[in-house]
Amino acid sequence: MVFPGSLHNHTHYSNTRLRDCIIKETDLIDSAISLGHNAVAITDHDCLSGHLKALKYYRKVKKDHPDFKLILGNEIYLCRDGLNPDNFTTGDRYWHFILLAKDEEGHKQLRELSTRAWLRSYVARGMRRVPTYYSDLIEVVDNNKGHLIASTACLGGWLDYQCLELAKSWNEELAARVRNWCKQMVQLFGEGNFYIELQPPMNKTSEQYKVNQILLQFAFELKIPWIVTTDSHYVSAEDREIHKAYLNSQNGEREVDSFYATTYMMDTEELEAHFDFSLQEAYLNIQKIIDMCSNDYELERPLKIPHLAWKEFYPQTNPAEWVSRIPQLMNFITSNYIGDRELVKAIIEAIEKDEHLQTKETYDAVNDCLDKIWESSNVNKAHWSAYLLNLQKIIDCCWDAGSIVLPGRGSGVGFILLYLLQITQINPLWETVKTYSWRFLNPNRVSPLDVDFDIEGGRRAQVLSKFREVYGEDRVSNVITFAVEKSKSAILTAARGLGIDVDEAQYVASLVPADRGIIRTLDQCYYGDKENGFEPIRPFVNEMNARPELWKTAHKIENLICRTGIHAGGVIFVDEPFVESTSLMRAPDGTIVTAYELHDCEAVSLIKYDALSVNAADKIHTCLDLLIEDGLIEQKPTLKETYESVIGVYNLDRTNKQMWDMVNNHEIQSLFQMEKSSGIQGIALTHPQSVEDLAHLNSVIRLMAQDKDAEQPLQKYARFKDDIRYWYKEMSDAGLTEQDQKILKPYLEGSYGICESQELFMSLVQIPECGGFDLNFADRLRKSIAKKNPAEFDALTKEYFETTEQKGLSPALCNYVWNTLVSTSRGYGFNLSHTLAYSLVGLQEMNLAFRFPIIYWNCACLITDAGSEDESADYSKIAKAIGKFKDSGVEVSLLDINKSGFGFKPDAANNRILYGLKGAANISDDFIKQIIANRPYVSMYDFYARVHPKAQQMISLIKGGAFDSLEPRYQAMVEYVWLKCDKKKRITLQNLPGLIRYGLLPEDTAERIEARKFYEFTRYLKAECKYLPDPSMYLANDIVIEFLNAHDLSDLLIINTESRRTFIDAKMWDKIYQKKMDIFRDWIASDKEGILNALNDTIFMEEWEKYGKGNLSSWEMDALCFYYHPHELIDANTCKYGISNYKDLPEVPVVERIYQRGNASIPIYRLDKICGTCIAKDKAKSTVYLLTTQGVVTVKFTKEYFSMFDRRISTIDPTTGKKKFLENSWFNRGSMIMVKGFRREDMFVSRNYAASPGHQLYRITQVLPNGDLELQGERIKGEAEEDDEV
Repeated sequence: MVFPGSLHNHTHYSNTRLRDCIIKETDLIDSAISLGHNAVAITDHDCLSGHLKALKYYRKVKKDHPDFKLILGNEIYLCRDGLNPDNFTTGDRYWHFILLAKDEEGHKQLRELSTRAWLRSYVARGMRRVPTYYSDLIEVVDNNKGHLIASTACLGGWLDYQCLELAKSWNEELAARVRNWCKQMVQLFGEGNFYIELQPPMNKTSEQYKVNQILLQFAFELKIPWIVTTDSHYVSAEDREIHKAYLNSQNGEREVDSFYATTYMMDTEELEAHFDFSLQEAYLNIQKIIDMCSNDYELERPLKIPHLAWKEFYPQTNPAEWVSRIPQLMNFITSNYIGDRELVKAIIEAIEKDEHLQTKETYDAVNDCLDKIWESSNVNKAHWSAYLLNLQKIIDCCWDAGSIVLPGRGSGVGFILLYLLQITQINPLWETVKTYSWRFLNPNRVSPLDVDFDIEGGRRAQVLSKFREVYGEDRVSNVITFAVEKSKSAILTAARGLGIDVDEAQYVASLVPADRGIIRTLDQCYYGDKENGFEPIRPFVNEMNARPELWKTAHKIENLICRTGIHAGGVIFVDEPFVESTSLMRAPDGTIVTAYELHDCEAVSLIKYDALSVNAADKIHTCLDLLIEDGLIEQKPTLKETYESVIGVYNLDRTNKQMWDMVNNHEIQSLFQMEKSSGIQGIALTHPQSVEDLAHLNSVIRLMAQDKDAEQPLQKYARFKDDIRYWYKEMSDAGLTEQDQKILKPYLEGSYGICESQELFMSLVQIPECGGFDLNFADRLRKSIAKKNPAEFDALTKEYFETTEQKGLSPALCNYVWNTLVSTSRGYGFNLSHTLAYSLVGLQEMNLAFRFPIIYWNCACLITDAGSEDESADYSKIAKAIGKFKDSGVEVSLLDINKSGFGFKPDAANNRILYGLKGAANISDDFIKQIIANRPYVSMYDFYARVHPKAQQMISLIKGGAFDSLEPRYQAMVEYVWLKCDKKKRITLQNLPGLIRYGLLPEDTAERIEARKFYEFTRYLKAECKYLPDPSMYLANDIVIEFLNAHDLSDLLIINTESRRTFIDAKMWDKIYQKKMDIFRDWIASDKEGILNALNDTIFMEEWEKYGKGNLSSWEMDALCFYYHPHELIDANTCKYGISNYKDLPEVPVVERIYQRGNASIPIYRLDKICGTCIAKDKAKSTVYLLTTQGVVTVKFTKEYFSMFDRRISTIDPTTGKKKFLENSWFNRGSMIMVKGFRREDMFVSRNYAASPGHQLYRITQVLPNGDLELQGERIKGEAEEDDEV
């Protein structure tokens, strides 16, 4: 009998927590079939995420291989009950254990067990741990046996580990525990459902070989069936080095040779070569398992909309009375489904409440929507009424959670029913921008409804918490995403694993082009792609030919899963336990997510609702809060009412010329969708004067010319808008008759002849004279553009022209429609309903900026851009935000002790934004509350006397300008340091230590010099020579005896003959000492006031050096991490040191020359220097955020180099034996550095070459008045240790 197949294999879904496997699920199935196996099992590391995709592919290949089976399983981590990070001991392990589903119920048990483990998971020792407890197995399996098969896994399993211990030294007590454990497993899973698992050893000296012998011994003794698996992590032996490189790319020198030596798919001959005994019994057992496992159960489920909590509706009139006006209501009124009937109530209630909706136009539009809803529900066999009622309640929850919901987004804006349900805030009938209900809902399209909505990113956690409160903790989940290694990433990952220099790898990766934002695949670069018109990239081919291992490794790595994430907005709600459909996991940050990605969720009938985070909502809410705080608007009982009263869509000023002038003069910061260069340019070119203008512009700025040298759509739009005759000329030049032009005019005159939206080109192809295609064709066209599917677009092009020719339509008109109008949107077709909604968000922002002092809007933007006030300060984010506003002419001022709040705050009287107290160093929340509670203050001293701040708090406030409105900052610092320093009220001999320490004690005569020696000697006696049995005596050691002999005072020595010790009489010595001190008493008496002043001045200067050193700019950096006054390096002699402006550097490194190493080309980049002040660092990424004179720059170092300069240096003081710090990290906040390297996109990469003169990094210790820099190129010598600043 031959090897039937391995029942323990991994796919790239095992990479969710740690790089582990280089097998895609399709390759695993293909390999098993090619090896002649009867089946293959997928057992990823506690991950079921790949099961649906594997099943889909399996069904495809099953047609040609009907007897082949796919078995779905899981490799869990089986632990003692209650194991958690708090009670973990050295004896605990996360033991591997294999489970295989025999049937549909078995897979549900897998989902239940995996969900339990992931929900209790935690991060320990740098990795998320996913423990399954024995009690879980008992609760899930024991009461419903026969649906799961278990095996003992690999060397990481409990049984293998114990067998290894027994192989080292047989222990009958341990052997008894093993027997008992095996018997318990048999009892738990049932006879014939528990197997002992052997794996191929590398050789006879390997641990696996020894373990196999003991495993077989227990299998025979206990009569437990045994199997052989390969625990596959790569497809074949040829892939071993690739797998090794992949694993090493993450953890450097990771042990992979022995552990993974035989973990690949094998045929019978190769497998048996690893064993010295027959495997026939194992084969029979494997086949038994295969036969027990069903291959016809399905995980997919028909579409079912969950019935969640709905609002209650109380219309005033009988629904039947409305049927004459809205005939489609009858289908819903008479429906057996409660959701249909509730939808009717909701519609009628909404119309009753607003007389403006009681029109025939509204009734007809509602009827059209209901018609589409009804037909689509039947086509999709789903109740869309439930979807809409669910969504209505979900959006209410967002408001209740304290988040603004923006007016709308996407195609649903054109569907009036969503407005009636308050899902959107836009009535499409009241807008001049034409929208279409069929764009939202094509009744013939078989797909779930998809309505997105926008909430505040800063309150997203609150919203999700509210969802769980309303719907249940176990009824809400985010959606997982899987990131894969794209071509460039695959090259860099492969290079890391192979030890290829990062610059070399980056150079090869830079040869991979992108087309309209889509990066080409490795095959497209190497072989070309005739279908898409791509030729091979010759330099890329040459570099890969010179590095065959890199090509081979990167090619295998490409498209492997490398990490998980969270869908941007997708949230799934259920009305039954999630395990009925999917298992649950946690994202890296701990967020609960589905195990299936979005499309697989839809396949098992899990419908997502998209709650997208948009910071425009945060800015609007923040602005409203600021206006409420200063009494400019009234706070209503609810957030929604406040929002509606101030900036409700139909309470907005839409036409004020001054407001539009503010837009066209670029006076409104961060205008939604217009804040980037394309939007700014678009406004400058087109001068919008209405919402319609803004909506069209919102679409046009996203379009790109199809040909490299062609006029850009934005330029064309501006030209046509300026003089519409240019459009008519274009049509005439294209051969269109006046009749042809009349056909197009109703569709395109609003957008000045530019087909800028999906709705427009979908409408054009449905015009009888332009093809008369149906909505399905138009929808296919939209998808081919939106999904960037050139093959589908080409097929539609062919169909379009064949059809128009067959119908005998005007070639000129049809050519113009397709090749000019439709093709304009080919790069990026935007949704007109979406641009309308987003333009109305822009209008809301315009109203806030226009109707109230603009500083409120500016401050709201700054607060949002700088990060939440509830989080610890992110100084790089704050500095970037402040820099942006300062560049725009908005004043961001320093602290004000009487006005500043927690965060940034508008000062409308002075048209400026005040820095927030929370952003200042050493200032806690409690201290801020204390500051605010005791206001106002009339002076720095008044504040000091009433608040009693700590020294570091006071220094931060002074340096941050908090008292500038009360007195000059330098004066405040002088006063405080003088107030704080340890001044002396009078001068006596008690002050001698201070006088000596500060060098104020005169030693200009022999007598004074001698007196100083007697003073120091007396201090030594009192400190070191006290004789505790007799306090009247000092013990005389060698130092004392030597001193007395040198000063002819040896007769003071008293020798005790019994103890043989020498003493001095303390009273006798004190008389001598006091007489010697008379010289200093006389000196003090001669000028008490002068000496006292000199001492206090010196004490003050010592404190000043500690707290007051530097200038205003350096003070601001110390306290606030930003410069209100000019940057400390603004006058640096950049020419002398070759310092460049970062913004002037090319985004792609300049290759100065190519160094040939064999056939491989090694780029040598041009190196530049930049300098700035460190404001933050990221130890994990080895990056420093540098505030240059032009803005914030991210500087990337190698891990080793970063570590070298991020440590602080200390030494042991030989006199005290204590640790003394010599130098902090060069990357701490406020440190100024000059760094050499090159710019790569939005990052400066620190680099140096052996032939390059000078150091890679310098610390700037001082900027001299003439612009020269005092530079330090090397660390101070001493002991290096971890710096504690983060």
